[in-house]
Amino acid sequence: MRLLIATLTAASLGLAAAATPALAQVQQNNPNAANQSMETSGQVRALRQEQTTQSNTLRMDIQRNQAATPAPNTGPNAIGPTGGTGVIGR
Repeated sequence: MRLLIATLTAASLGLAAAATPALAQVQQNNPNAANQSMETSGQVRALRQEQTTQSNTLRMDIQRNQAATPAPNTGPNAIGPTGGTGVIGR
């Protein structure tokens, strides 16, 4: 069984190595290959930039909401109402 797996692996690697020069020749014969490659790279960069922008916006919104949310006034150190009438000088 191990010999069969090793043989199949070696054969597939040999096919992949043999196919590589043929693929390179096809790309060399395609005058638009470089343009298509650059277009794809540009699209991937644009998608990454959009994802980064959305992630940063979400992070800023979360931070803004956390900063705007007051801390709860509970626990032993909470300052509660002090009473009185609220009128000074009576």
